[in-house]
Amino acid sequence: MGLAPAVVLALGVVCTTAPVRAQESGVAEAKEKAKATPASAEAAVAYGRALRRAGHDGEALAELRRAKAFARGDLATKVEWEIARTHIARRDFRQAMATCRAMRAPGPSRVCAAEAHLLWRRGTEAMAELGELAKTSDTSVDVRYFAKIAEGRARELETKDAEAEAAYAKAIDVAPDRADARALLGALRHRVGKDGVPELRRAAEIDGRDPVVQLELGRALATDPANLDAAIGAFERAVAERPTYTDALRALTEAYLAAKRIPDAKRTAESVLRAAPNDVFAHVASGRVALAENRLDDALKEGETAFKLMPNEAKAKLLVADAYTKKGEIDLALEAYQ
Repeated sequence: MGLAPAVVLALGVVCTTAPVRAQESGVAEAKEKAKATPASAEAAVAYGRALRRAGHDGEALAELRRAKAFARGDLATKVEWEIARTHIARRDFRQAMATCRAMRAPGPSRVCAAEAHLLWRRGTEAMAELGELAKTSDTSVDVRYFAKIAEGRARELETKDAEAEAAYAKAIDVAPDRADARALLGALRHRVGKDGVPELRRAAEIDGRDPVVQLELGRALATDPANLDAAIGAFERAVAERPTYTDALRALTEAYLAAKRIPDAKRTAESVLRAAPNDVFAHVASGRVALAENRLDDALKEGETAFKLMPNEAKAKLLVADAYTKKGEIDLALEAYQ
């Protein structure tokens, strides 16, 4: 389960080559296994999950629906759950919830519905589903594990960070060798000023192909300049695993800028803008690249575009102020800083 829905826009450029080959081989490996055992629902589910991680949600749905035709018992429930999560990745709440409600197993159905509500940040509704879960007799590992993750996410929405942290810790107790809860716990700890890196590193050890794990690890590492190279590596792996991951591409652009790798930053920023031309932070990142290249008018243009898209965004105002400062237009710079 990812921390954030997949972005489905296609990019024309990917910033690194070796990690991309790793991602292609990972998807290709799952595809080959599915082709070699066409009647294996397990192989089809693994391939569908790999496609979803890579941002190929439409292809993932097709493969999962193929798996559904011959999956039976608990595996059929897992297939339906994966289909619902793919709808969540596509931000299709209606289809996700319909899939959850259609699941015959009551425990997974309730947790699945909680996950669907969290798509729209409905923590109260998610907790209500988990309350109904308590009335069922399902004590399977999947249900208990993902229920605690959903609880933690709902508590974060309520800004009840201590309760969220406790829920993630309980999820880890249920399934210590899974990455999802560790990534969420590490990201939460980092956000509240604690050391989240150990949990994030452990999550990456468990599942280095999870792009969200790599993004959160990179974010935590990037706060320490001594770890900038390691952060860049994590961001590159996140992009390699999901080339359409705009959050990771933005973070990678900023890290390249911090490392003064301007050509890499420029190439990555252009990729984000091709994917999301109205992305405020992509315009800010592109403006920062222009500023580093001393293209001051272009930097101002990007800052003003970002400012129009989101008038109160401080990063856009700061970009404009820095550009005016570099141009020597001090009055305009002071106005922007204020």
